[in-house]
Amino acid sequence: MRLETEVYRRDGVTLVAVLVHNDDDHPVRVRVANRCAGAVWPPREGDLPAPGWDDGGWEGVVEPGGRRALGYATPGAPGSPPAEVAWTERAADGVPTTAEAVADLGDPRPPRDAVTPPAEAVPEETRAWLSGVSERATDGDATDADRESVAALAARATRLREAVDE
Repeated sequence: MRLETEVYRRDGVTLVAVLVHNDDDHPVRVRVANRCAGAVWPPREGDLPAPGWDDGGWEGVVEPGGRRALGYATPGAPGSPPAEVAWTERAADGVPTTAEAVADLGDPRPPRDAVTPPAEAVPEETRAWLSGVSERATDGDATDADRESVAALAARATRLREAVDE
């Protein structure tokens, strides 16, 4: 991994241009660190720093035999050199798809034994609501809202039962 750098200083701002070369035959994850006196002012996409940038430099993957052009500004005086390779590591071949990356994260749910079951099966507020619906249904006064709410509750209970049985 090697860097080519150029520096321009104007009106109290240092502009740094960096060309990162990956001479290896595999993709390499690299950290390019700022060596100038001030914090990095990274390129921006809208209101956010461009991907890979923070106030100390850039981190990303450079493909085998590839190059990556970088540029940033800083209020600090230029360093000699203005940027350096802080570290490198072999990167995985190929970029994972979103589905592969999410699958690598695993199941986000806590283990069943880590969750304390509720003290009572049905909360008092829910019992009171169900009693009211039951009375209206028994008297023949159930409303469309009652029917829709009970149907939604039944569907939710079915989904929960299936999740518990997994």
